Amino acid sequence: MRMTQISTLNQNDVIRYLYNETTPQENDRIVEALLFDVELLEFYLESVETKEGLDQVIMTPPRKVINNILAYSKKYAIEA
Repeated sequence: MRMTQISTLNQNDVIRYLYNETTPQENDRIVEALLFDVELLEFYLESVETKEGLDQVIMTPPRKVINNILAYSKKYAIEA
């Protein structure tokens, strides 16, 4: 008979796992916890989806900001 051990893992551990910041030993514990903790598994699956969405975001500065930087750079080059 196997005794059930209460997991001490939390959402921070899952995030670290998601970003490959855990050791092989931690990976084993997290995978096992995901098999038996439905709430942790749901959090993991939502986190995977969120991470994939964030990875697709392309951030570009507004044209006005670029123009301000270029103008400042030109002004600084003339003064120097």
